[in-house]
Order: sequence, then C-alpha cells, then structure tokens
Amino acid sequence: MARDDGARSSSQAAPNEGRIFPAKAKGSRPTYFDDGGASDAMIQIVTALAAEVWALTERIDTLERVLVNEGLVGDDFAEKYELSSSDEKQRLEDATTFAGRVFRVLEEMREEIVNDESPDAYLAVVDRAFSEIGTKS
Repeated sequence: MARDDGARSSSQAAPNEGRIFPAKAKGSRPTYFDDGGASDAMIQIVTALAAEVWALTERIDTLERVLVNEGLVGDDFAEKYELSSSDEKQRLEDATTFAGRVFRVLEEMREEIVNDESPDAYLAVVDRAFSEIGTKS
C-alpha cells in the first residue's frame, strides 16, 4: 500500500503544464455574513494565521529535536540567543511580508471597493449581457 503524506505528498494533483491562472479571480468576493464582508475577512485572516502558525510549529519542533538530539545545543538554546542588528532588520522585513500575506484579504477588499467590484456591479454586467443577447435574437 502506498504511503499517503497528505498535503506534502508528491502524488498530489498538479496544474496542467503551460496553463497560467490569473493572480486574482475576477468578480466580487463571495460573502457569507451580512456585514459587508468584515466577518468573512476576519475568518480568512484567522485561518491564514492558523495555517502559518501550525506550519512553523512543526518546523521549529523538528529543528529543535534535531539540534538537541545531535548534541549541538542544549534545551534552552533559543532563550539564550541574541540577534545581530542585521538579523533584526531582516526579521522586520520578513514580518512585513508575513503581515501582507495574512492581511491580503483586506487589501483585496479595498481594491474591490476602488474598482467598484460589488455584487451589484456584477449583476449589472450579467443583466446587460442577457439584455444584449435578447435584442440580438
């Protein structure tokens, strides 16, 4: 029986060769709560954070176990370590990138407002398309 490694399995489906998908889906973002999308955005943010935290928790645990088991460090090595100023600067840049990924949904909501990508605007395009089809038949 083949071993299934879940999301890390190399047997997962891959996109078709040469097929390019747009960076952002067209149209307005679906909403499930009746508050202008704020609750939906918060759920997406919390979910993104939870995924990031879990991935990091697994990696840190693995790294710490390897370092301790190999006798390279003691159990309290992380608490004693001090960052250099260049490492602090890099960590700040990484934190900014991370925050951008986590709060991406809020930026997309802002873009939708600026570009008038509302459900009403979408329905107006659909109505216009159907009316044009009806007049040409």
